[in-house]
Amino acid sequence: MAKQQRPRAKDSGGPGSGADGPTLVEAATVFDAELAEYMRLGELFLKTPLTNLKHLQRANSALADIASCEERLQVAGQKLVQALAGTRSRQEDLAKQVVAHVPAIQARNQVLQDLMTELNAVATAVGELNTTIAARGDNGDSTRQPTAADARDVSASVLSLSARAEKLAGIAREAQFEELAAQAHALHQRLQTIGKKLEKASGP
Repeated sequence: MAKQQRPRAKDSGGPGSGADGPTLVEAATVFDAELAEYMRLGELFLKTPLTNLKHLQRANSALADIASCEERLQVAGQKLVQALAGTRSRQEDLAKQVVAHVPAIQARNQVLQDLMTELNAVATAVGELNTTIAARGDNGDSTRQPTAADARDVSASVLSLSARAEKLAGIAREAQFEELAAQAHALHQRLQTIGKKLEKASGP
């Protein structure tokens, strides 16, 4: 009766295999398969009775299979070590690239922080201007009406803030912070419209 042997894992390049050898997963898979085969043959050899010639022949054949499997296991182990070393080397190279890229991230974060600070400053100035305008209209003198000079002062302040917002939008767009640039540009347009209306209302 012909002896059935467990199929061995092929150490051939498959999906994801490296140009210089098997990947870590492939090498580990081959090693695991050879180890399982070695364990199976070893247990079979130890359990083989030696009571007759047929049993003795079977034991000798199993011993030869064990020796062959041991050689394959050694080769698979060497390839696993090589694959592990290669993977470790690639991980270390990537780690160096990550560390080298950190300053760029920090620089971008600083640019964003500066732009956000400026946008918040403009928004705060607009709020303070609104408070000032409200205070002028609520000073207890109901007979006093806003003058052209008042309108011109407010218009100048609004247009100045509009210019700051426009400049901020340009810087943000150049830095490729499109969302922030859009917010600053929208603020610029609103302030520009208000400032022009006040300027027109103040007269010549």
